[in-house]
Amino acid sequence: MGARRVAYLALRVLLAKPITYWQLIKSIDVDLPTTQSSLKELLEKGFIEYKEGLFYITDKGREIAESLGLSPFNSLRCPTCQGRTVTLEKHQSLLKEFEAIVQKRPKAISEYDQGYVTPADTVSRVLFMYEVGDVEGKDILLLGDDDLTSLALLASGWPKRVTVLEIDTRILDFIKKVAKEKGWSVETIQYDARYPIEERLKGQFDIFLTDPVETIGGLRLFLSRCVEGLRGEGCVGYFGLTHLEASRRKWRQIQRDILDMGFTITDIIRNFQTYLLERDDVVKLELRVAKEAPVKVESPEVDFYTSNLFRLYAVEKPQPLVKGKVDWKRELYYDEEAYVTCP
Repeated sequence: MGARRVAYLALRVLLAKPITYWQLIKSIDVDLPTTQSSLKELLEKGFIEYKEGLFYITDKGREIAESLGLSPFNSLRCPTCQGRTVTLEKHQSLLKEFEAIVQKRPKAISEYDQGYVTPADTVSRVLFMYEVGDVEGKDILLLGDDDLTSLALLASGWPKRVTVLEIDTRILDFIKKVAKEKGWSVETIQYDARYPIEERLKGQFDIFLTDPVETIGGLRLFLSRCVEGLRGEGCVGYFGLTHLEASRRKWRQIQRDILDMGFTITDIIRNFQTYLLERDDVVKLELRVAKEAPVKVESPEVDFYTSNLFRLYAVEKPQPLVKGKVDWKRELYYDEEAYVTCP
C-alpha cells in the first residue's frame, strides 16, 4: 500500500511541474525506505524520468495518472499559517526577540540526535499552546531542548514555571546564560533519559514537551520519563514525529503506547515543524536519504525534513511504560528507518 501511495502522490505532483528529488520526497508522506524503492520502480517502468536534476512525468506516466483520475496538484495549504493553525501576525515582537536569541546557540550535533527547527516553528508551537490553554500559569517540563523552546516560553511571559532536562551541557549553559541576561527564572538539569527523573520532579508538572528520537523503544522511553513528571488526569503532552523516518506501522505502535499510557490524541498537525539541517552534510556524510536515492543527487536546495506535532491529553492518571534504568545504546537512537539522522 505504501508503494501505491508514493506512486499516486508522485504522479499528481509531477503532473503540475518537474521538481527536484528533495522537493519530491518533501511532498510524499511515506517513510523514506518505501519512497526510495517506489521511485526507483517508477523510473524502471518508465512512468517518470530524471533529467538534469529534475524529475519529469513521461507520456506513459500521464496515461497512468489519467486512469487514476489524477489532475495536476495545486496546494491549498494556508499561505499565512503554513498549516500550523496559528499565525505570528500579532506576536512579531516575540518572534524577533527569539530570532535574536538563537543566533548564538550551539551547533547541532548528531551525537544526541539534534536538529533545530526554524525559529518561527518554535514560536508557533508556543502560540498553539496558548491558543488551546496549555501555557498561561502552567508548570512546564521540557525533556530535551535543543530547539530552545524554553526560552521562547520564557520570552512570552506566560508560564508559571519552566524546567529543562537536557543531556547536552552546551545547551543548558546557553539557556542559563540567556535567562540570566533577561532576568528570567528557569531550572536547568543535566539529565540522561536512560535514568528515571528525580523524585522531587515527579508529579509536579501540568504540561510536557519533548522532541524524541524516533525508534519505538526510544520514543516509549522519552514519553515514559515525561509521564513521570505529570500531575495526573487532565495534563497534556507535546511531541514531534516525522513520516520520513517513521513508517505508518511505527506510528500505529506509538499510538498504541500513547493509549496504554492513559492519553488520547487530540491533535496531529501535519508538517508543523521544519528542520534546518546542514544541507551540504546530507550528501557529504553519505546519509541514506542521499546515498540510497534512486538517482544521483546534489545537496538539498530546500529544507525537506519536517515533523508533525502531536498533542496528548491524559484522560486518566498517566502511567509510564518504561520504569527504572535502561541500558540501551545506539539502538535507543537509530533503527532501520533512520535515513536522515544516521550516517
